[in-house]
Amino acid sequence: MNITQLNNKINKDNLRGIYLLYGDNAYEIERALKKIKKGFGELIKGINYINIDANSIGTLLSNIETPAFGYELKFIFARNTMLFKKEAKTKKTQLSSIQDNIKDYLEENIDYINKNVLIVFYEDIVEKNNLFQEIEKIGIVCNFENYKIGELSTKIKQICSLYRVNIDSKTINKFISLVGTDMQDVINEIRKLIEFSGEGGTITRRRY
Repeated sequence: MNITQLNNKINKDNLRGIYLLYGDNAYEIERALKKIKKGFGELIKGINYINIDANSIGTLLSNIETPAFGYELKFIFARNTMLFKKEAKTKKTQLSSIQDNIKDYLEENIDYINKNVLIVFYEDIVEKNNLFQEIEKIGIVCNFENYKIGELSTKIKQICSLYRVNIDSKTINKFISLVGTDMQDVINEIRKLIEFSGEGGTITRRRY
C-alpha cells in the first residue's frame, strides 16, 4: 500500500486491525500517525492507549488481550520494536522466539484484533522476515518512501500556492538540488523562503 492509499483508508474506515509503517519519509509517517490518532478518538494512556518499544515488546500479547475498560477499542502503538529484523537461520535467539510467538498469535487471533484492537508498528529497521510477511497477509503494510523529484516539485508548488507565493519550476529544481529530498528539510526551508517573500511575492533563485 502506498501513502495515498493509506491516507484514503484512514479517512474512510474504522481504525482497527494491524498496521506496519516504515520508510525514509518520516515527515509523512508522522502525518499519518496524527491522522490515525485523531481518527481513533480519545486516548487514555494505560487504558485504551498503550506504548510499546523493544524493551517492553514482551507485553504485546497481554496488552492485546486486556480489555480497554470503558472503551470499545484499544490502540497499541509499537515503536522500534526490532521485531522486523531478520535473525540468523542457524540459531534460535530470544528475539526470534518472540517473533515466532507474535506471528502465530496474530495469525490465530486476527478476527479478535480486527474487532477490538488497533495495533500500529512504526519501525526504522524493517526486513521482510516471517512476521512482516504475515502482517502483509492479515494487516496493512505501508512503505513511506521519499518523494521522487516530480512528486516533490508538485508538493512544493502546492505549499507555495497555499500561502499565495509564486515559484517556477526551474527555481523549484534548484531548491531541491540544494536542500535534498527529505520532506522535513524541504518544509523547514520552504517556510523560510515563503516568510521572506510574503503573500503575493515570488521565490527566486537569487534568494538562496
